[in-house]
Amino acid sequence: MPAEVESMMYVGKTPWHGLGVALEQPPTAAEAIAAAGLQWEVEKQDIYLEEGEEPIEDWSAVVRQDTEAVLGVVGNTWRPLQNEEAFAFFDPFIQAGAAQYHTAGSLKEGRYVWVLAKLAGDPMQVAKDDLVERYLLLSNSHDGKAAINVRFTPVRVVCWNTLTMAESDNASPFLRIRHKGNVQDTLRHVQGVVDVTNRTFAATLEQYRFLASRQVENLQQYIVDVLQVTLDPERPPRAIEPIMALFEEGRGQDNKAIRGTYWAAYNAVTEFVDHQRGRDASRLHAAWYGEGKRIKQRALSVATELARAA
Repeated sequence: MPAEVESMMYVGKTPWHGLGVALEQPPTAAEAIAAAGLQWEVEKQDIYLEEGEEPIEDWSAVVRQDTEAVLGVVGNTWRPLQNEEAFAFFDPFIQAGAAQYHTAGSLKEGRYVWVLAKLAGDPMQVAKDDLVERYLLLSNSHDGKAAINVRFTPVRVVCWNTLTMAESDNASPFLRIRHKGNVQDTLRHVQGVVDVTNRTFAATLEQYRFLASRQVENLQQYIVDVLQVTLDPERPPRAIEPIMALFEEGRGQDNKAIRGTYWAAYNAVTEFVDHQRGRDASRLHAAWYGEGKRIKQRALSVATELARAA
């Protein structure tokens, strides 16, 4: 696998990034952990400037036990969330039939670990033959640089584009849990977030349908606003041409029900970010956590703003 995607598993159709161990049936937590190569733990170890000296106060190294790789440096209050504990967050949903494990894996030598579960229920229909499935994503960092994140993640079925919820993550049940205190107790309280799933996805669906009801007036200007670049007719930004091509010929864009709309424009950007932007090795990380994610957030907010003005 590419360097940044260390290991992963998936169920069913091959994901857009084409990586991972394929499973024919939804796995149990133990099966998912094994298939995703996540059967390891991390621990905090003292840091020494030189052999024989006292350890540095207030700081520890996070060490992966199977490889002995140092993943990061953290303070005294930082508490690890082991991979097995991350999967345990989904246990009540899996046991109740409310969700199934879909993908899981690690990035950057184990510094980032994620679990993506597909929520039960019918997919959302934005337009005829254009469906969006509902997922719950938990991501965890072992390098001390990020909190534990739990958020809803819509995925467009026709192209496996990962989308943004309800205008921005600030408007969705996007939770950050610090690596302090009893992390497991905090996660158990977080499970109440599923109570708002239907209401949140309903609001998101209405926003998507609104975009699908409005025709784009100036596609190039939309792309410029999303990318936050200056348009030079003699030397246009490289991303403009492929996004414009995806608007016309991307996956699902031949659907007459959405052709030429802001929904199509938004998905041209998300397909570019998920399938084409950057190097294969870093695309998954960027699309979920980095600049790719931020581009998709702007793509939805700008499309919504322009559609309302149309």
